[in-house]
Amino acid sequence: MNILLLVNELRYTCGVTNHILHLSRGLAATGEVKLWIICGGGNGINRFNDIDVNIISDERFLHLNRSFSGFISAINFLTRFIRKNEIDILHSHYHYGAAIARRASQLARKTTIQTNHGLLQDIGRLRHFNADKYIAINEHIQRYLLENKITKSEDLAFIRCGVPVNENLSLKSTGSKIKIVSATRFTFSKGLDIFIHAVNKLPVSITDKADFYIAGEGELESELKELNSSLGNKVKFSGKVNDMYTYLNTAHVLVNASRTPNEGFPAIITEAGATNTLVISSDFAGAEDVIIHGVNGLIYKENSPDNLCNLMKEVISDFGKYSALSENFYEFTKKEFSIPVMIEKHISLYNKCLKK
Repeated sequence: MNILLLVNELRYTCGVTNHILHLSRGLAATGEVKLWIICGGGNGINRFNDIDVNIISDERFLHLNRSFSGFISAINFLTRFIRKNEIDILHSHYHYGAAIARRASQLARKTTIQTNHGLLQDIGRLRHFNADKYIAINEHIQRYLLENKITKSEDLAFIRCGVPVNENLSLKSTGSKIKIVSATRFTFSKGLDIFIHAVNKLPVSITDKADFYIAGEGELESELKELNSSLGNKVKFSGKVNDMYTYLNTAHVLVNASRTPNEGFPAIITEAGATNTLVISSDFAGAEDVIIHGVNGLIYKENSPDNLCNLMKEVISDFGKYSALSENFYEFTKKEFSIPVMIEKHISLYNKCLKK
């Protein structure tokens, strides 16, 4: 079968890109799929060099470049592309691409699938849900799609974003200091300012026992560094990290400070689970679907630096007390976020679409 994946950008620091990477590698390895990706560009395209996939970079598909003329041009290009390459299914991983794919597929008479990595409100005439079939990556998105009658249960698949997980649990050595990291894109929704403020609120007796890092890149980099500087440079910036698993293997705690209620599910959380790294997360809906406070991780409320500060203080003061939580989340990740299961479910959905 010939499958086309559409994604906004392929970036180094991006959970959706990580998902596309694992999905592409798994689909190509089955030998059942000939695969294409159309994206709006990005600095992570070379991450796919070892995969049998054809990648087309075209700025007309970039969400930030959207315009009416660009939208029409992208539809015409995609319609010709579908016919020329005999594409069977168009599988979109972002809302703007789904809108383009929907219209092109109607002209070319093909099936569309949309994986929802988060929830957005419609903007003007642009509807954010445009597909024949949908994939929800967590329970929160699944409930939203059904309760708002965006789709029917028979047209909705629940497939978690799989991550590589070591078969054997790797225990963390605490050494002299606890390493606490936050790794994500530098955007307002990711809440890195909350993390910096929370670290600043910790007493010196606690910060002396830990090191704090932020990894990633994005449009708020200068603002975040200025904020950190004004508060005494208590957080170190690691820059862009190409191998997140190696990075997390050296960390004891991951802080996910997302402040967006409709966040899909940051891949970094399951990558932390795969590396036996304790997760402290905000209470956005996607996190609470998989993290049970005090059982397999820790949740703080209300986007509050004070609440996050209190949890970090407890963990730093007695890290050994919380090691069982990360081990529980490792076992949960190993069971629920399996890449082979994710690939099997995608192949099953593709075959189901082709039989109609």
